[in-house]
Amino acid sequence: MAVNFRYRRLGYVALNVIDVEKSTKFATDVFGLDCVGEGPNGARFFRSGTSHHDIILTPAASPAFVRSSWELETEEDLDRAFRHYQGLGLNPVWLGAGESADLKLERAFRMIEPVLGTTWEYYARMTYLTSPRQNRLTKFQGGKHYGLVVPDCKKMNDYMVENMGFLVSDYMEGWFASLLRAFPNPNHHSFAPLQFPSPKPVFHHVAFMVDEIDDIGKLLNRAKQFDVKIQFGIGRHPTSGSIHLYLYDPDYFVWEYTLGMEQFPEAGAREPRRMSSLPENLDLWQAVPDREHFSKMPPIIQAL
Repeated sequence: MAVNFRYRRLGYVALNVIDVEKSTKFATDVFGLDCVGEGPNGARFFRSGTSHHDIILTPAASPAFVRSSWELETEEDLDRAFRHYQGLGLNPVWLGAGESADLKLERAFRMIEPVLGTTWEYYARMTYLTSPRQNRLTKFQGGKHYGLVVPDCKKMNDYMVENMGFLVSDYMEGWFASLLRAFPNPNHHSFAPLQFPSPKPVFHHVAFMVDEIDDIGKLLNRAKQFDVKIQFGIGRHPTSGSIHLYLYDPDYFVWEYTLGMEQFPEAGAREPRRMSSLPENLDLWQAVPDREHFSKMPPIIQAL
């Protein structure tokens, strides 16, 4: 892990959606986020806590993953990260003052990692909101993670460990999946590359940590009330130990509630485990995922 900067958390995920009104209704009425305003090109910002936003949805002709944005611990870490990626020849670029202001960020830069060609954004300070959230459906804990379906999980895993400051918590035999944490964030994982032979990465899911089991039970009933299809759960992951529930949004992106994720100490953490990929070992409660959307993918991907 040859980096000299420290992560705080996954800051936000940006997605393109076809119908931003339908997606907004899902994010607020079903998932329980607050809509906190609009940005350029009709983008809408949603928050789960005190940071200005945790997800951005922008209307577009087709749904797509746009970028992930990572919060570092200090402004000094941000400068160190910029120099680190410069040293790797990745040509990081600082956002202009106008775009940073639109995103409620003090400073930020972006770079494109070379394995998948996805955009990563880094910042250290986002606008802090003192006003309470208006949406009281869910008690969010604050942590998040996301997953991408990728053509070569091992290659992406190794690059992130060697060059981007991530550590492996667990991986699936055959490297069908890897669960990586952004050091020194204690959550079991912040990013999950999930292998499937495709020419480009495909967005798999975004997950929000919640405070109690009641949040997951209520989401299950809201899904039924709003006729939202369940992708997976309620179940419990054998890797992180998290109780989970995955739903499809209007664009067939998958959104997850997760509760009880394993926490890693900064020093003395356990070694990563080589986890079984047999179907009977993929969920501790024997939950079975919906395979409609991922019907052409291997069972290990369908179940994560």
